[in-house]
Amino acid sequence: MGEDLNRDLQTDVLVIGAGPAGCLAAVELARQGVNVLVVERSPFPREKVCGDGLLEDSLEVLENVGLDAAVKEKAHPIRSILFVAPNGTECELEGNLFTLPRKELDALLLEEACSRGANFLGGVTVSEPLVQDETCVGAVGFDQEGHKISITARLVLLATGANARILRVFGVLINRNHSAIGVRGYFRLTETIDESSMVVIYDRRLLPGYCWMFPLGQGIFNVGCGIYLDGGKKTARIGQNLTSFHKHVKPLARHLQMAEQIEPIRAAPMRTGFQGARSCAPGLLVLGEALGLTFPFIGEGVSSALESGRVAASVALEALEKNDFTSRILGNYERDLRKKLSGRHQGYLAAQRLFHFKSFANLLITKAARNSAVRGVARQILLGQRDPEDVFSLRGMLRVLLLR
Repeated sequence: MGEDLNRDLQTDVLVIGAGPAGCLAAVELARQGVNVLVVERSPFPREKVCGDGLLEDSLEVLENVGLDAAVKEKAHPIRSILFVAPNGTECELEGNLFTLPRKELDALLLEEACSRGANFLGGVTVSEPLVQDETCVGAVGFDQEGHKISITARLVLLATGANARILRVFGVLINRNHSAIGVRGYFRLTETIDESSMVVIYDRRLLPGYCWMFPLGQGIFNVGCGIYLDGGKKTARIGQNLTSFHKHVKPLARHLQMAEQIEPIRAAPMRTGFQGARSCAPGLLVLGEALGLTFPFIGEGVSSALESGRVAASVALEALEKNDFTSRILGNYERDLRKKLSGRHQGYLAAQRLFHFKSFANLLITKAARNSAVRGVARQILLGQRDPEDVFSLRGMLRVLLLR
């Protein structure tokens, strides 16, 4: 008989998924001496469909765990974002931003977690939870050779992105449908173009979604689009031909006409709006995009994923200390997350509804282009200093449009 290569492992905290949410939680827990095991379906480093932008609130979370300097050293600095309205009006907002491919960001975060004592298993596909007395006590998975791995844990952190299947088998799925589709490719531009500014283009056929062109340095740009699935027939039609979107949006087509495409265009589902899954179950917390934490309208998810990792680690430490993995302790996770993020989710959802109408997008971007006070308000939202809920309500919009 052949050797039995199945494995049984034990850990205090099992983190399923090595994106920003899972890795940040692992960093914080390992720093406190907790035995952490991170498992990931793909071997590292691995690709991830993303705009690769890092807003200031992402940098703030990274600074709190001492990782901002390491990220900035690898990242490309951005001084502004140029917004282009459906009618072609342009408005530029200053900002202290960076871009860094997710392949590099996630690898850096995982490396930091491992340097602080976390363990990592790549190429492990989790198939189902281990359950005892209606409490999640680990997970079962298979490595790339098909060998079974059973991992028991005191607490499981589920950070598997927009994968509805894994949410369903762990019993926390509320809505299997994703909210949006993100598409991106990498291009090397032969023309000289400003590499210190991101470009966001609101094409009428994509509203309330948008296209982007984000510089990564050395002439390489992340070019993509976000398509919200509440966008009606026009969005559905352009969504049928995602791999050639950049040929049909004039500002992109003009820049990319002579560009070299250096990687295939990839697409991935997105879960937005802080909905679609339960945040916790006995013995289990759900993190990042798995919880629908990608912001509506702007489609940015790294900052909220990092924040969920930070909050999850804090709640996990309390649960481990008290040996209590029920909702009495784990319920604090959603309370703290909603206190931090709910206003922004609601505000961006309101903005997404308004940007269905090209006349509104034209009006707001034109107003900002002509009025420094409106640009100041927009910049506060961009920097995370002001909830978009303050602006994209009826009263808020009246205040903004009356600014002189």
